[in-house]
Amino acid sequence: MDFFALTLTSLALCAITAASTPSYDAKPQTPTVTIDSGVVAGTVTRLPSSETTVNKFLGIPFGAPPVRFTPPKPVAPWDSVYDASDYKPACIQQFSYPEEARKRAIEWYNTPGPPAGESEDCLNLNVFAPASGSGSPKAVLFWVYGGGYTSGTGSLPLYDGSSFAANQDIVVVTFNYRTNVFGFPGSSELPPKEWNLGLLDQRLALDWVQRNIAAFGGDPKMVTIVGESAGAGSVDGLITSPPDPLPFRAAIFQSNDGSVPIIPSDPATSWKKLLETTKCASDKALDCIRAISALELKEIVERQQLQFGPVPDGGATWADSPRKDRLNSTDQQSRIARVPVLVGSNADEARVIVYGQNDTAAFLGNYISEEAAKVLINAYPIGTPGISSEFERLAAIVTDFAFQCLVKLLAEESTTVGIDAWRYYFNASFPNTELFAESGVYHFSEIQHVFGTYPRKGATKFEVEVSKGMQDAWANFAKNPSNGPGWEKVPQLGVLGGGARVGADDTGRVVLEAIETESVDEKCVLYQQLYDIASGM
Repeated sequence: MDFFALTLTSLALCAITAASTPSYDAKPQTPTVTIDSGVVAGTVTRLPSSETTVNKFLGIPFGAPPVRFTPPKPVAPWDSVYDASDYKPACIQQFSYPEEARKRAIEWYNTPGPPAGESEDCLNLNVFAPASGSGSPKAVLFWVYGGGYTSGTGSLPLYDGSSFAANQDIVVVTFNYRTNVFGFPGSSELPPKEWNLGLLDQRLALDWVQRNIAAFGGDPKMVTIVGESAGAGSVDGLITSPPDPLPFRAAIFQSNDGSVPIIPSDPATSWKKLLETTKCASDKALDCIRAISALELKEIVERQQLQFGPVPDGGATWADSPRKDRLNSTDQQSRIARVPVLVGSNADEARVIVYGQNDTAAFLGNYISEEAAKVLINAYPIGTPGISSEFERLAAIVTDFAFQCLVKLLAEESTTVGIDAWRYYFNASFPNTELFAESGVYHFSEIQHVFGTYPRKGATKFEVEVSKGMQDAWANFAKNPSNGPGWEKVPQLGVLGGGARVGADDTGRVVLEAIETESVDEKCVLYQQLYDIASGM
């Protein structure tokens, strides 16, 4: 799903990012902690709405500068105090042509860009922790960003964990992992366990958390992994091919599930095209590609629109049959991590994905048969609620197929095998977060409310309440996963946002309502066979 979400979109975050960071009152103190690689010095900030100060440690290296196309290694110790007061570089990002799509992706997703630019030396992380040193060790949220395995960074203002730390008394960790050709090269010269370098980066960062988070007030036994889009796919990879010992106790999936590859990743084909373009097709192709500068390589993969992402590697980082492994899991014997999960999606996910598309049949024809496309088109007639145009019809189909019903499947199949599962449905849009007219509750739009980084300018009273309610739910789950986020387990559905829409009156709306799922899942039966085929069932 992740290539689907980014090849057709990668288009979504940065109109938000540009205006989403709440203002903070910075303090001149310099908090320091000692970790296994040395002493780090951060900075302190305070939110205007909170009495709690937050220690921020930014750009801490968790891995050594990586050698291109090789697994990450732990960072070497340092002798002097490490300055963690500012973000460090993001990994190299890919925003593919054609020009119009690329400009839109950069405008929506990467403006402003990473504060410290991009570099191959990018394996760093950020810790946001309540400054109070008293009390018990705190729950930890480990955030895995999305971006279709093609772009993204933990240093986006959207992912600033200060609000979470101040208002929810938890520790937040964001980090970088390699994406695109740098993270998933697809070379036959590499052994299978080194195919998914970006996922190995994620695991090294999680290992760093286990070794060091106690120094920041976090409890290494209370880690919840949480990701959105490709980040949620990565979360599923960690669950279905779990590290040993297990470095987390719960998981949150936002708008994705990696167990059903509805559009399989094929980095080997892209790698072959890359070798042809660079004239590196030889027995030493890997060395040849390594000799090309990072910026030149970025330019090539963008212009050639090459796609790289994770593939099954025998379970080193990505299971060969994750959905089957979940369904065969028991308390006595399991290949997967049987941890509590919170999963969910947004009401209008695909409106950014199919932006500019007005031919439903032609679009669907790129992915499914003509006969299957006709069945779906007939099931979503123009003139029914929420569908007044071809654009809205296509968006509704892709939202259900690639997000809503996929998340339903994950929740229900987890419950079937006795794994505690809760499900949410985000259903609110606001004037200050629209990307374009009628963008609705688009893919990525929940992130700013979960993190509390929505634009303060133009925020409505109800928007503030929605953000607090979402933070409460995520934090409740992280602090005590077995108790859930604040509503009952599946089949109950927690609807967040009350259906708020731009231009509509918020009077009488409630932040959270627990409902049965029929009203949002009525079309999901249409996709079951497609999911079964995609996952080899």
